[in-house]
Amino acid sequence: MQNRIWVIVRFPNGSWSGGGRADDPDYANCEIFKVAAQSYEQALKKAQGQRRAQQRKLQQTAS
Repeated sequence: MQNRIWVIVRFPNGSWSGGGRADDPDYANCEIFKVAAQSYEQALKKAQGQRRAQQRKLQQTAS
């Protein structure tokens, strides 16, 4: 199976979605992640991991 680039978004209410275009107007207030993965499920897990790492980094620099 080939990897493809998935667009995964996190909405302000905390829900996750994906598969659309990064410039979709519905995603205007969302956090957007572009992830290489074989499936949507793998892409979602990678995007959630990237966000978790970003949040940890922000917390470390704030303290």
